[in-house]
Amino acid sequence: MTSPASPTTTTPERTETVTQPPAPAGEPAVHSPTGSPAEASSDAPPESPTDAPADRASAKAEMAEPAPRARRSPDVRAGARRAAHLTGAGITRLRTLLAEIAWVSCLLAATALLLGAVLVVLDANTRNALVEAVLRAADWVDLGVFSRTAGVKQFSGDNAVVKNTVTNWGLGAVAWLVVGRVGRRILTPRS
Repeated sequence: MTSPASPTTTTPERTETVTQPPAPAGEPAVHSPTGSPAEASSDAPPESPTDAPADRASAKAEMAEPAPRARRSPDVRAGARRAAHLTGAGITRLRTLLAEIAWVSCLLAATALLLGAVLVVLDANTRNALVEAVLRAADWVDLGVFSRTAGVKQFSGDNAVVKNTVTNWGLGAVAWLVVGRVGRRILTPRS
């Protein structure tokens, strides 16, 4: 190990660039061989300590100026292609979202019909607010085509109401699932 004072050890010198104030109008600036302004002569008055903060502030202001931006490509078609690509991605996301909304809506409609049919089979208390809400929702989503009183198939005789409800609302639930699946397939973009 060598000691820090040995001649083989070198330490890099730290150099700082200090911005000098511009020379007064009558005096030419003297430049050193490195290109930075040097002190003009020994008879010039020494800088006062109050000038140093102003120099630092101007140096910071110069450093804070943003670098000039690179020129943009004049090829307008490239920008148009990029915009079309971004628009295409947005449309793809929108179609995917609409497909999922359609599927969930149809799934909820089928669920309401099936729950309504189960409640009718179990002869649930229709004065209960929850049972009443489910039966009302099922009556609304059956669209009149799969109604439990005047639907696709009508039974008569013993337990006719239960048979009508299970048959018609069951068919309605299957129809909602098929419509939801087809709608989801149509709306989802192909990749």
